[in-house]
Amino acid sequence: MRFLWVTLAKLAAVFVAVLGFYLIYLDSSLTKRFASERYEASAIVYARPLQLAPQQPLRPQQLLQELQQLRYRESATLAQSGSYRTQGRSIEVHRRPFDFADGPAMAQKVRVQFARNGVIEHLQSMPDGRALNRFQIDPLVLGQVTAENGEDRLIVGLERLPSLLIETLLLVEDRDFYHHAGVSLSSIGRAALANLAAMDTVQGGSTLTQQLVKNLYLSREQTLLRKANEALMALIIDFRFSKDEILETYFNEIYFGQDGGRAIHGVGLASRFYFGKQVEELSPAEMAMLVAIVKGPSYYNPYRYSERVRERRDMILQLMFAQQLINQRTYLAALEEPLVSSRQERQGRTWAPHYLAQVKHELSQLQVPEDWNEQGLRVFTYFDPMAQQAVENSIAEQLPRLSESKELQVAAVIANHQQASLSAIVGDRDRQQLGFNRATGAMRQVGSLIKPTIYGLALAQPGSYNLASIVQDTPITLEAVDGQVWQPENYDGEFVGAIMLYDALAQSRNVPAVKLALEVGIDTIVTKLRQGGIDTPIPSVPALALGSVELSPLQMTELYGVWAHYGRYRPYTTIAALTNHDGLRLYEHQPSAGREVFDPLSTALVNYGLRGVVNEGTGKRLAELFGLDAMAGKSGTTNDYRDSWFVAYDAQRLMTVWLGRDDNKPIQLTGATGALPVLANTFSQLGVQPLDVALPAPLQYQAFHPQTGIPIPDGCREQRTFPAFPVNVAEDMNCAGEIEEKSWWEKIF
Repeated sequence: MRFLWVTLAKLAAVFVAVLGFYLIYLDSSLTKRFASERYEASAIVYARPLQLAPQQPLRPQQLLQELQQLRYRESATLAQSGSYRTQGRSIEVHRRPFDFADGPAMAQKVRVQFARNGVIEHLQSMPDGRALNRFQIDPLVLGQVTAENGEDRLIVGLERLPSLLIETLLLVEDRDFYHHAGVSLSSIGRAALANLAAMDTVQGGSTLTQQLVKNLYLSREQTLLRKANEALMALIIDFRFSKDEILETYFNEIYFGQDGGRAIHGVGLASRFYFGKQVEELSPAEMAMLVAIVKGPSYYNPYRYSERVRERRDMILQLMFAQQLINQRTYLAALEEPLVSSRQERQGRTWAPHYLAQVKHELSQLQVPEDWNEQGLRVFTYFDPMAQQAVENSIAEQLPRLSESKELQVAAVIANHQQASLSAIVGDRDRQQLGFNRATGAMRQVGSLIKPTIYGLALAQPGSYNLASIVQDTPITLEAVDGQVWQPENYDGEFVGAIMLYDALAQSRNVPAVKLALEVGIDTIVTKLRQGGIDTPIPSVPALALGSVELSPLQMTELYGVWAHYGRYRPYTTIAALTNHDGLRLYEHQPSAGREVFDPLSTALVNYGLRGVVNEGTGKRLAELFGLDAMAGKSGTTNDYRDSWFVAYDAQRLMTVWLGRDDNKPIQLTGATGALPVLANTFSQLGVQPLDVALPAPLQYQAFHPQTGIPIPDGCREQRTFPAFPVNVAEDMNCAGEIEEKSWWEKIF
C-alpha cells in the first residue's frame, strides 16, 4: 500500500507539473491570440448617403424608392428610427443613427417638402420646424469584402448593443456570466433542470466563455479531452480579460448561418442580414429570434424551418416575460411579429457585382493598414442606387426590343464628372452575372468617339481653324507602308464636298475627320489620348481618326470627362473614404484639379460641337426629350456594325453605353439606334441637369457666311452663328462677305 501511495503521489506530482507547464503554455499563447487575433473582420462597402438640400433635383418617388431599398418602414407615428410617412407633397423621415465617414449622426426626424417641379423646396427638422441646409440618409450596404476564410462580420462595440439583447442572451445561455470564473458547475445543473422542465433544450450548460473558446480555437468533436481543454482555456481567458471584453467578442464572433458562400458572423451583420436593420433598432421579437439561432444556425434556419424557429423564439419570449425583461403588452405583440422579413432579390448579396469588383480593385491599390481585418474596414463609395437601378431597368427594357439575340451584350458606366467619381457600373446584360466585367475589361474599337480629340487639336489653333472653317468632304486615298490602299468612306456612302467644321463634327462625317487628323498629326493625336488617361496600346495610323483604337467603356468615360470638366483629365474612382469599424478615418478621396489636356477655350468650342451632335445630329433624340443644349454627346459605330457606342453628359452626370457581341460579330445597330436608346431611357428616369452654356472670355458669338465660313456682319438673312474668338469685321463688308466699294457721298455721310 505504501508503494502504491508513493507511486500515485509521484504520478500526481508529474501530472501537476505537466498540467502546470501546459497552463503556462496556454496562458502565453492564448492570451496573445485572444488579444490580437480574435477574429477577422470584413470590409463593409456602403453606397453614397443620399444628400438632401433645398433646391436639389429630387422627385418624391425617388426618395420613397431609396427609403424602401433601405428597408425603412411606413409608419403613422414615426416612433422608431428607420420609418417614414407621406403628408401631401412632403415626406417625413425618422433617420436611423449612423456613423458616416465624416462622423456619427444620431437618429433624427426631418420633413422634406417638395415643389411641383421635381425639386426639394425646403427641409425642416422635426418637431421644432427648424430649417435645415443639409441632411443625409444612412447609406445602403452594397456588399462585403470578406476575409480569406470566407467569414463575414460587422464589428459592433458592446456599448451599441441594446441592454435587452444582452440580458436575453445571458438569460438563455449563461445566467451567471458575471459571477463565475469561466466555468460554472451550477450553470450546468440549472440548465439540466430547465431543459427537463421545458421538455426541450432552452438553456445550455457551457458558459459563454466556453462557447467562445470552442468557436475560436477548438474542433466540434465531443470528447472528454476536448471538454477539459475547453474548460482550461475558458478559465485562462476569464482570468486575463474582463467580462465585457469577452462578451463583446462573443457577440462579434458568434455564427448565425450561411448566405451562399459566406458565413454570417456577429450580431451586427446578422441583424442586417435577417432584418435589414442596425442592431440598435431590433425589436424584442427580433432579439429573441437571434438568440434562438445561436443554439444551432443550421437547425434553426428561419428560411428553412420557420415553425421550428418560431417555437424556440416564442419560448425565449416567454422566458423574457417571466423574468420581467418585457411587459405583457410587449410580449403579446412580439408573438404576432413575423420571424424575418421576406427574402428579397438582393438581400444578403451585392447590389451591383461589377461595381463591387471595381471597388475591390481600387481597394487593392490603396495603402491601407495591413492589419485592417483586425479592426474591420468601412468602405464609403460613390455608388448611387438610383443610377444603378435606372440603367439596369433601361437595359432590361431596351435590349429585347433592339435585338432578339441573347448574344447581344452591354456595358454601361455612369459617373459624376464634378466629383471625378463612378456612380454605377453594369458589365453584363444579366446584372447579377459574376465574371467578365465588360465595363472595365472589354476592349473594343470606339469608332467616331475618337473624333472630338481630333477636332479639339484643330480648334486649339485659332489662327487656322474655327467652328465655321470649311473642310473638304471629298474622296481621299491613302497608301500604307506595306502598299495597302485605304479609302475612307462616310456612313451614308456619300461625299458632300465643302462643309463647315461644326457640321462635320455634328454629322460625324468620316472623311473630314481623317483629313483633319492628317493635318494635326497622328502622333499628336496619340499624345493627346495619352494625356487623357489612355495607357493601353494606341496604333499610330491614319485609321486612328475613325476609332481603330480599342478602349473599354471606363476608359471612354474618363476620356470624355476631359470635355465635361473644362479640358482637364482626372481618374475616376469608386471609393470616397475609408474608416475602421471604430470610425477612425484612414483615407479620403479629394478630387484634384487634374492635368490640362485641352485649354478651356478650345474645350468650350468642342463642347459646342458636341451639343450640336445632340441638338441636330445623331443624338437629336436627347434634344427631343430634354431640350436644346441640355446635354452634349457623341455616337460611335464601328465597321460592319460590330460596336454601338454613345457617350453623353449633362451638368453633373456622364454616361457611356456600349453594345456588341463577345464574338465580335455584327449586331446591325449604330450608336444612335443601339446604345442611345439605353442612355436616353436612363436619363429619363434620373432627370437631366442642363449644361451651363455660358462662353468663357474672350469667346463670343460671331456670324459667319454659310458657304465660305468668312466672318460677316450680324443681322444677315443667311448666316451661321458660332462661338469664336473676336473678329473685327470691316465696316464696308456685306452679307456675302465682300468689301463693297462706297461712293464719295457714302464715304462722307
